[in-house]
Amino acid sequence: MLFTLAQYVKPAFKDGAVKGFLVLTGIFFTLFMAGLFIFKPAFLKILELKVYDAMFQSTYSDVASEAVVIVDLDEESLGAFGQWPWPRYRVALLLEKIRRSGAVSIGLDIVFVEEDRTSPRIIREQLQKELGVDIGFTGLPEGLEDNDLILADILEEGPFVLGYYFDLYQRPGQDVGQYSQNKLHPVNLAVVSSPEAKPLNQAFFHARGVTGNIPVLSRSVSSSGFMNVAPDADGVIRRVPLFMSHGNDYYPSLALATILNVLESRQAVVRTTSGGVESIRIANLRIPVDSRGQLLLNFRGPGKTFKYVSARAVLQNTVEEDTFKGKIVFVGTSATGLKDIRTMPLDPVYPGVETHATVVDNILTGEFLHRPDWSPGLELIFILAAGLISTIFLIWLRGIWLVVPFSVIVAAVWLGSHYVFKSQGFYFSPFMPLLTLSGNFTLLTFLKFRLEEKEKKKIKRTFEHYLSPDVIKRVMKNPDLLKLGGEKKNLSIMFSDIRNFTEISESMSPQELVSFMNGYLTAMTEVILKNGGTLDKYMGDAIMAFFGAPEDMPDHALVAQKTAIEMHERLHVCRKKWCFPGISRIEIGVGISTGEVIVGNMGSEKRFDYTVMGDEVNLASRLEGLTKEYGVKILVSRFTREQAEQGVVYREIDMVRVKGRQMPVAVYEPHGKDYFTAGEFAFIAPFEQGLAAYRRQSWDEAERFFNQVLEVKPQDHPSLVYIDRCRKMAHSPPGPEWDGVWVMRTK
Repeated sequence: MLFTLAQYVKPAFKDGAVKGFLVLTGIFFTLFMAGLFIFKPAFLKILELKVYDAMFQSTYSDVASEAVVIVDLDEESLGAFGQWPWPRYRVALLLEKIRRSGAVSIGLDIVFVEEDRTSPRIIREQLQKELGVDIGFTGLPEGLEDNDLILADILEEGPFVLGYYFDLYQRPGQDVGQYSQNKLHPVNLAVVSSPEAKPLNQAFFHARGVTGNIPVLSRSVSSSGFMNVAPDADGVIRRVPLFMSHGNDYYPSLALATILNVLESRQAVVRTTSGGVESIRIANLRIPVDSRGQLLLNFRGPGKTFKYVSARAVLQNTVEEDTFKGKIVFVGTSATGLKDIRTMPLDPVYPGVETHATVVDNILTGEFLHRPDWSPGLELIFILAAGLISTIFLIWLRGIWLVVPFSVIVAAVWLGSHYVFKSQGFYFSPFMPLLTLSGNFTLLTFLKFRLEEKEKKKIKRTFEHYLSPDVIKRVMKNPDLLKLGGEKKNLSIMFSDIRNFTEISESMSPQELVSFMNGYLTAMTEVILKNGGTLDKYMGDAIMAFFGAPEDMPDHALVAQKTAIEMHERLHVCRKKWCFPGISRIEIGVGISTGEVIVGNMGSEKRFDYTVMGDEVNLASRLEGLTKEYGVKILVSRFTREQAEQGVVYREIDMVRVKGRQMPVAVYEPHGKDYFTAGEFAFIAPFEQGLAAYRRQSWDEAERFFNQVLEVKPQDHPSLVYIDRCRKMAHSPPGPEWDGVWVMRTK
């Protein structure tokens, strides 16, 4: 019958209909994932962005261009000269110092939307209008009456680029022409396009309005650029537009305008295809961009990666002489209070001005990141391939032969994307292909498991009348268990027994005894099985179990002891319902030993048990018997303690030579909790001191220590045993050759 069973437990996947079902499921799932990729919902976009961040964080270079310097309106500067906005004459002084230091282009990450209200002219007009007081400023040169004119004069002299903001959405009540007096500086774009390319004004972002500088300032410079950035759906800055359209013209970003300022050029070449913008060329520099004309930023690190110079140092002339010579300079702020802080993949508090510096760095070094317009098509191909290949592998491969190719594919997709991104700057997203691979693996594995379990249930229903449920479970899991034989393995063996069971059974009726034993064995067995132990057999009121087989359990020695402690805890909970006339308490003893034994199917060809044999089995049985001798609940051998030093508190009980074993063995009492000395286990130290004195044959000293134990733990049975021994030994000493081993004459 057992050998007949073996043919039923083989996999049920030879049936063509089942394979066909799994193939169709894999194909439909792959098509579903392809649909998700095409119509990508918002949550998948967010997840894909996080995958990009993870890959970028592991590949970016922290070598920033030395051609860019940032003058920072930092906390130190605001503390020295007052809060922002500063009087325009001070801004003019700052810019003039930078210009005279040799900067080749200076971009202002600042918008001067209103007139400077600290100008003497404005103050005089306000006093006259509001208070009717007409005042004059004695000794003030005429040229210093208007701070805005002072700043405008400085701007006319230098290579300055003003910044402004485009409004991409028209606000309610906004007059589109209200900023028409602002002087903006468009760029002449030459377009190289394929026949099917969309018009350029449909590719770039289109601005509805502009928040710019006052006319006196905007008309004093020859170059300006917008400061808008385009956060992704999660609010993180990863790319910035280089051009936007407004009206019928095209305008550069602040960063691009500073470079054009150096090149003394106001023109660029844009290449477009059916997908939108492909690249932008200025002079001989080709800049790869996405379909909306955005540059994917190759950040050089978290905030303050570029060279920063405090505005205070510039104004106080403490900057080194060549700091700005030949450099592109941006004037902006890292001060938190001025709210020009962004979130980017490497830093959640990234100064906005450093975004412009990053654009300039990427263009000057030519180290671009790019997601080519063909990459979505390639990713779709990989999604389809991942789904179909995983379907084939899951149906025709099993076990380790299934894990290996899946691991290789996952590693190849991720590492390949990582390599191309790091070496070429091309970003190919591995997210959806890997999600398809893992999703198909999970789905088809679940279906295979369900189909296999369905087949196993049919087998179980057929044979459960002939074999025990435990044997059936093991056979269903591993048909090779039907073979006779065993293997040598390191296990922990447990024996438990009810104290004074004969008296207990005699005080009960047969019906009460059966009810009690069923309840007791059920409760104890639940604890053993819950902790991963294997129940070997019941022997009347005794239970034999072992830990570490058939499933490997590296910490089986520790688990076996914790199981024994938990068995006593369960006994304490159940003890009330097991109260019978004439029985004061139900107690059990547990013995555990650890070592190499033979485990496997023992018996004949027609009937066998899965059990263990070996010297440690006998020792565990003897230790269970010794619990009565020493009056303890649990005893473990030295071998068990050596394999489970951590997690249990031990008290050495004795060195004994049990019946049937020549070599003595140290035995220990494991403790889970200490109810006597508030968890300090204060009774162990004096007990061990007493044990040491006992082995030196210092009987009086040993008895004193054992009495100390009784003071903190009354009626401690091992101490009472040793006190009795000490008195007998003192009366009849064992002699100088005594080795301290206690010989047990009975089982």
